[in-house]
Amino acid sequence: MEMLKLSKKLRKLEKGTHLIVYKSLNEVKVTVTQTGKYSDNDYAVGLILNDEEEFYPSHIRLMIDLYIKRESNLEESKKLFFALEQVYNGKDPNDYKRELRKINFPMKLDEAEVNLYLAQLLMIEQDFNFGPGAPKKSKLDPPREYLMRFLRWIAAGDTQIDRIIFAAAGRKYPAPEKYASPIKK
Repeated sequence: MEMLKLSKKLRKLEKGTHLIVYKSLNEVKVTVTQTGKYSDNDYAVGLILNDEEEFYPSHIRLMIDLYIKRESNLEESKKLFFALEQVYNGKDPNDYKRELRKINFPMKLDEAEVNLYLAQLLMIEQDFNFGPGAPKKSKLDPPREYLMRFLRWIAAGDTQIDRIIFAAAGRKYPAPEKYASPIKK
C-alpha cells in the first residue's frame, strides 16, 4: 500500500489493535500493534517468522540485514536500495516485490520484500512520533529522513557497519548530511 494510504489507515487504529500488514511467500508476517506509547498514533512493528512467536525488530535489525545483503551481492543490492528510496518517497512496496524476489542474497536475515514493508512501517512510525502534532519534533523534514539517511549510508558502502550502527543506536546524531541525497537507479 502506498505510504499515504497506509498512514491514514494506521492513524485510525484503536489502541491495542493488531494488524498483519504483509505476508510473504515464505509465510513471514509483518505486523503492527497500536500502542499509543510515544504519540497517539504510535505502534509497534512486529515480525512473525514462520510460526514462531512475534517479536518487535528495531531499525538496527533492518540495517544489519541490508548491510549483509549488500556484502553478499553488491550489484543486486542496488535494486533493493533503489526500491527502499522509492518507498521512502511514498511508493507502494508491492510495486517492487516481484523484482526483489528474483534476487539471490546468499546472506540475509529476512527476505528483501520484507525489508521494504518493515522499512515503510518504521518510516511511518517516525513521521507519527516526530512529525507535526507529535510531542517531540524531528530536526529533519520529513522525520522518516532520519532512517533513510542511515539506509543510504549503508548503500554507499564507505564505512564499516559498526560506525553506522553506533550512530543509529545511540541516536545522538543523524547520519551525515551527505546521505541526504537520494539513491539513483
